[in-house]
Amino acid sequence: MGTVVDAPNREANGSLSEKKPTVVFVLGGPGSGKGTQCENIVNHFGYTHLSAGDLLRAEIKSGSENGTMIQNMIKEGKIVPSEVTIKLLQKAMLESGNDKFLIDGFPRNEENRAAFEVVTQIEPEFVLFFYCPEEEMEKRLLSRNQGREDDNIETIRKRFKVFLESSLPVIQYYESKGKVRKIDAAKPIAEVFDAVKVIFTAKDEKVKHHACVIL
Repeated sequence: MGTVVDAPNREANGSLSEKKPTVVFVLGGPGSGKGTQCENIVNHFGYTHLSAGDLLRAEIKSGSENGTMIQNMIKEGKIVPSEVTIKLLQKAMLESGNDKFLIDGFPRNEENRAAFEVVTQIEPEFVLFFYCPEEEMEKRLLSRNQGREDDNIETIRKRFKVFLESSLPVIQYYESKGKVRKIDAAKPIAEVFDAVKVIFTAKDEKVKHHACVIL
């Protein structure tokens, strides 16, 4: 059952894992400054930035059958199945022509994480975790939100709660594998990026050294 649908997907999995792309998961609570830092990494280190949320929104906007299904699920308060998000990520990775990716806001939970590794046959190089105290994130979100603060504070706190409950187990899993790079995101933007640069420069040096050894 379903082999016809699965065949192209298997093909995509094969071609993607054969490319051996470098994948970095970027995680952090709402207001931790992930987006700004991803932009800096793209400009300085040549990564392609993929946001799971943006891909889902673009699919909805496209008016495709898949987009309508995603929209209906979100309207009903249901969680979009991992496979749907992963297929969108795979497609974007294959179409980008790059081999270095920042995947932002994904995996959101343990089920996402396990599904990504099974479907793509790819493990992340590491997880960039932007740690920021809740009070600081709250302050940032309220200062950039032009709406009525009283309406939003409750929503913001709900988002923090969801992040803690869902994403922390993912961070703990990768921590046990020595793959988490924790960044103090409460500092000013330039200082945060200085810490980020150290991590990515060290990674590039390691790759160069490895290439020299092979040669």
